[in-house]
Amino acid sequence: MKRNSLTTAILAGLTGVAGMAGVANAVNLNPDGLGQVLLYPYYTAREGNDTLISVVNTTDSVKAVKVRFIEALNSREVLDFNLYLSPYDVWTSAVTDLGGGTPGIRTTDTSCTTPYFQGGNPGDIGEQEFLNFQYAGGNWDGVTEAIERAASGYVEIIEMGTVVDTTLAAAATHSSAGTPAILANGTGPCHFITAAWQGGEWDNSPDFGIDAATGGLFGSGTIVNVDEGTMISYNATAIDGFWAQGQSRHTDPGNILPNLGDADLESYVFNNGVLDTQTWNYGIQAVDAVLSHDFIFNEYVVDEGRNAASEWVVNFPTKSSHVDVGGGGQNEGALNPLEPFTKPWTLNPNTGAAVPACEAFDFDFWDREEQRVESGIIVSPPPPTARFELCREVNVIRFAHSGAVDNTEILKEVQRDGNLGYTNFKLPSQFSEGWVRFNLGKNDASSGAGQRWSEPSADDVQYLGLPVIGFWANTVQNGALGAGVLSNYGSAYDHRGSRHFE
Repeated sequence: MKRNSLTTAILAGLTGVAGMAGVANAVNLNPDGLGQVLLYPYYTAREGNDTLISVVNTTDSVKAVKVRFIEALNSREVLDFNLYLSPYDVWTSAVTDLGGGTPGIRTTDTSCTTPYFQGGNPGDIGEQEFLNFQYAGGNWDGVTEAIERAASGYVEIIEMGTVVDTTLAAAATHSSAGTPAILANGTGPCHFITAAWQGGEWDNSPDFGIDAATGGLFGSGTIVNVDEGTMISYNATAIDGFWAQGQSRHTDPGNILPNLGDADLESYVFNNGVLDTQTWNYGIQAVDAVLSHDFIFNEYVVDEGRNAASEWVVNFPTKSSHVDVGGGGQNEGALNPLEPFTKPWTLNPNTGAAVPACEAFDFDFWDREEQRVESGIIVSPPPPTARFELCREVNVIRFAHSGAVDNTEILKEVQRDGNLGYTNFKLPSQFSEGWVRFNLGKNDASSGAGQRWSEPSADDVQYLGLPVIGFWANTVQNGALGAGVLSNYGSAYDHRGSRHFE
């Protein structure tokens, strides 16, 4: 097993450049929030919610970036395009209902995208509907084909490389306060970026004028509900060292690659001051390693006196690469899921309906005074059964004293037939504030409990648990203020977690 103490890693960096360069050249979770890959755990355009997405280029290089919006149930893409960020640029958009229940993005940003959405002049508003092509028709995965399904999900941003060709880099570098991105006659800076894919340099050779990815991206998401006066913000999870040193992969706008499976085969994971270095058979396993936890922890507040609501987002961002074996899936044609996930997403051969890739979990929960539900004789009503299943790629868990409702209070997730709606965690009446521990390492399936281990690395090391990101969303209403005074508050807190490997 290749493990180094934190002290050893620091000394290596002090005694030679190679020591520090090595850390940057393996897949790692960057605690400073900068990276080559950004994962935004959740977006929603449901019931008055809008989600604002931003990505920032902190470098003096022009970045070629793949932007991907992915629906929540089975991680099928609903929009995918290329973004070209000029030095120190920011790109923003809003995921929203474009009308008639059709979700999509709306932007006033003039950064170059292909295809180009914004009108080109300051103040123009561009729109692009989400698309169901990856889960409808020949790619149907047994769930609804309706575009409503795309109204919630998550965002994946992958740097494909830096643009070093002087002409194309100059085209991507413009200001909305200066030359419009697209002129009325069809020319302008972003026109040259688009033309490069339409019979131009990149149409013939996507790697033309593209150098290695260097990272330096960060991003955030903000869920806003104007009518309810709430705003919940989170930071994107940043993965650095995604590409092997000197590598890039620049693809055309219609290409669903690169994805998380293109990662370098080596991972670096810090755990209690120890740096664990592993080499894997597949790039997706390196991403798994840096995101894996055996337990996750967070809080809840459901005090009715303050109209307090709590919902957790639990996102397994690599799950589809392991379990989606159907047509159009990332693991298409496989017979079994790739560990640590235990079940594939398949179709019932008799009905054609989905048989989702459900994972069974157990949990413990406490109030703020260390009380927990113990086994034995208890008062009525009983507490939640200490196991449940999460079947989606992006799961929303509602904490409440009541039973399930049509839409959750904060994120507005819907109930669905079967087990693909949100999860309702009904707390005992005496538990209004406290915390929960979910056990991701124990496979509490009805067929017999076991443990979720990754496939072995080259050094025969396995990670326990599942790759996960997400947050606790909390809203509170202050009813003591006067009429006409907004008194709604919202917050979001990343999940905490522990790691175990052996």
